[in-house]
Amino acid sequence: MNFNHLEYAAAVAKAGSIRKASQNLFVSQPYLSGMIKGLEDELGYRIFSRTATGVILTKEGERFLDCARVILMELKKLREINAATDERELNIASYYATYVMEQFLKFHNASTYKFSDKIREMGNEEVMESVASGESTIGIIFFAPEKKQKYKKLIEKNHFHEELFLPPLQMYVFLHRTHPLAKMPKIKAENLNDYPFVIYNDKSSRNYLHILGIADHPQLLEVSDRGGFYDTLRSGEYLTTMAFWNPPSNGEYLAIPFHEKTYQLYSCCVTAQNYKLSKREKEFLEFLKK
Repeated sequence: MNFNHLEYAAAVAKAGSIRKASQNLFVSQPYLSGMIKGLEDELGYRIFSRTATGVILTKEGERFLDCARVILMELKKLREINAATDERELNIASYYATYVMEQFLKFHNASTYKFSDKIREMGNEEVMESVASGESTIGIIFFAPEKKQKYKKLIEKNHFHEELFLPPLQMYVFLHRTHPLAKMPKIKAENLNDYPFVIYNDKSSRNYLHILGIADHPQLLEVSDRGGFYDTLRSGEYLTTMAFWNPPSNGEYLAIPFHEKTYQLYSCCVTAQNYKLSKREKEFLEFLKK
């Protein structure tokens, strides 16, 4: 067993498929399948159960992956010892959040030195997987108060350090100025069922529909990126929900408050338990808070 075995097994677990993982790793599927089988034979237990659609972790595999992630994180630290810790490039995984993206770009463009900073937008669960695997060093998630305990358990399971670092955001109905509801002062959540609705295609976004009481929305469209999201809204037919501290009052899009109650989102920054933030990473998080 070597570090490659751990990295490849983690990649298969993340992809949920040996075929998909082999494409991501740029190795052949037979090679990766044989390597996983050899690792399982050496360990004396199955890491994955094969299914018709891919693979899932066994109970032993879940424990194996928890240990493997710790080892891979420590390996990452060893490889970065010679790096300039105070001037480290940003490597952020964030839930789809306009505010975070805007502040990231401002911070990046204002840097005295040019860095190859990275930010990837994804669902909350994917954010935590990215941090757990070492793919990202900082994760930013957003969740409803009703889901706080769920994410608390996931954070504890992954042995993350967490910080609730931004004040709660208020949820609004978000739509284009040409939408039929654009002139409404307030909107009831139940009325959202009457118009096509667009969300990002991740689990946390779908779960929020349950909180709004529109989980069975008859005209739901899921998209995977910000461009498709805004293109859909720009049609004037679709609407969605979005969180703001200061909602836009003019421009192409409108944020309309809910009629019957206030919905909120909390935010949390997560890092690996023993990960030491660089000076620049701390400055970025402080920049977000301001």
